[in-house]
Amino acid sequence: MHQNISFTSQRLTIAGHLYLPEKGHKPFPLVILCHGFCGVKELLIPNYADYFSRHGYAVLTFDYRGFGESQGEQGRLQANYQIDDILSAIDYGVSLNNIDPERIALWGTSFGGANAVVAAAKDHRIKCLLIQLAFADGERVITGRMSEEEKLRLQKSIERMKIKKSTTGREMMVPIAKILSDPQSVDFYKTYRMQFPALGIKIPFLTIAETMQHKPEQYIKDIAAPVMIVAAENDGVNPAEESKRLYALASEPKQLHIEAKATHYELYNSKHFNHVVNRQLKWLKAHC
Repeated sequence: MHQNISFTSQRLTIAGHLYLPEKGHKPFPLVILCHGFCGVKELLIPNYADYFSRHGYAVLTFDYRGFGESQGEQGRLQANYQIDDILSAIDYGVSLNNIDPERIALWGTSFGGANAVVAAAKDHRIKCLLIQLAFADGERVITGRMSEEEKLRLQKSIERMKIKKSTTGREMMVPIAKILSDPQSVDFYKTYRMQFPALGIKIPFLTIAETMQHKPEQYIKDIAAPVMIVAAENDGVNPAEESKRLYALASEPKQLHIEAKATHYELYNSKHFNHVVNRQLKWLKAHC
């Protein structure tokens, strides 16, 4: 069970859920969960929140600004804004009387994992970092499989959109599925689109350009906290090689787990979920 909460991030109200354990001693350690690309707190990550709270951890989930129930320009997805929201979530967490401010862990998945890397590098109140299905360099993930001709076409499209925005103040808005168009994401949206109307939101085409500038591999070396990185062997969204790059750059203590035969979305609610979350709990108990 959870309670509805809210906190402020740069004068915007951020909506969240707080899960408190039924067992354990106060003050509780806290795990802050950062969801993925255009996600909302009700989608995919509640299984992790429930699991961690059943094992003695308070858990905070939230909607980034512009998504779900949070305030902000709808669909505006920029990593620096979302990282600010994570830092505000940390501020909120440590302010609670029933939370141990010395035992704050950050957990991020997919795009949220990339965000969590940067947030943990900036805020040393984080005592433990767990990321899964993340990328090390947004540009490499977006363009790595493109031919030179395809890269050139994309760059020209981005430049046209930038000029349109600067001269008219308007920009092209596109469905999420136009950005995440890999087969695994297409199947995911077909499955969850009707159940979660928030997935019908449109986002700026220039989100592609902003994501290409998101490079958590430049920050991970600055993280003082223990880092656990989880990848899916058959991830068609953020290839496992991206997690390997992050692991190579991280400082000790660190751990890399690649879940065999798993795809990107199978880590949320299949047999792979149980295998992965058990490993993550062991890392939490050892370091937070």
